[in-house]
Amino acid sequence: MRLAAGILIALALGVSPLPAAAQSPEWKSLVQEATDLFFQGKYEGCVAVAEKAVALAEVERNPRHPIVATALNRLAECHRALGQFAAAEPLYRRALEIRERSRGAESRETAQSLGNLALLYARQGRYEEAEPLFRRGLAISEKIPGDDFETGKLLGGLAELMRDLNRIDDAEPLYRRALGIWEKMRIGDRPPPGVVNQTVLSLNGLAAIGVQRGKFEDAESLYKRAIEIIENSRDRDHPLMSRSLGGLAALYARKGEAAAAEVLYKRAIAILEDSIDRDHPRMATLLYGLSRLYAGRGEYVAAEALLKRALEIRLSALGPAHPDVATTLERLADVYASEGKTAEAKSAAERAAEIRSK
Repeated sequence: MRLAAGILIALALGVSPLPAAAQSPEWKSLVQEATDLFFQGKYEGCVAVAEKAVALAEVERNPRHPIVATALNRLAECHRALGQFAAAEPLYRRALEIRERSRGAESRETAQSLGNLALLYARQGRYEEAEPLFRRGLAISEKIPGDDFETGKLLGGLAELMRDLNRIDDAEPLYRRALGIWEKMRIGDRPPPGVVNQTVLSLNGLAAIGVQRGKFEDAESLYKRAIEIIENSRDRDHPLMSRSLGGLAALYARKGEAAAAEVLYKRAIAILEDSIDRDHPRMATLLYGLSRLYAGRGEYVAAEALLKRALEIRLSALGPAHPDVATTLERLADVYASEGKTAEAKSAAERAAEIRSK
């Protein structure tokens, strides 16, 4: 039992359960430190430490050794969390290549890398590339006994992709399967690292589906449950909190409770302002939501400022052809029109139309 538990924790950390001789104490210490920083939301520190772990693994072993892939995977995760998608992709790809060659195409490590690369593509709006990777990884993971952690992550990632594609009937059962895994793994005093994050993400996803279906009471309960879990297991200003707060704010906005929504949007934004996520696409989502509240009550100058910042973040992180950039431009065009800025409105609308036409 103790050996099995150790393997489970190693997998949750993204560390391959290799023989002790293959992992030096210094390397293990660096990977553990990077992992701790990641789950604390200290992503810049995570990058610095993970880079050291990669360099040390390449010296101690060779550039194609499995422990190099482990360190590359953690480094890529930190870059992805920072919204540095261009930096993360080649790291994920290299880790996947090493794992397929050294561990095999049907290994749990390969399944993990497939899921991570798929998640990155989904964040970039590269949905057609993401879905087959999620499904391939899930097919591998479901065949491996005791690989619940990776199966849960892949289910959650695929669910989020389905929701992004507005395929909520496909997304809901995937979220529920994932949540069932996380709830079981949270039993006990020391659940593996990452379980809290994944539980919250599943709850947020189900809540968002509830909002789309008009089941506001159910959605509110799920968001509040997610917030309670974060408060009981993380710093209340952890970047993860901003996601649940932002979701609850969007719910209140849908219900017409603008004052309550504004308070939550501002709290979520303040959390990210004090973190290295201040230029992450998640910040753009919050700014966009708050801008809609301001525009709805005629505060167009404030709405314009928020939308311009959201647009800058999305352009930088997602690229000029991403659908979220088009959405931001469309909203900005509406605000410009309300301000009587005809030329600016026309330009923003045309840019959005060009993106939509591709």
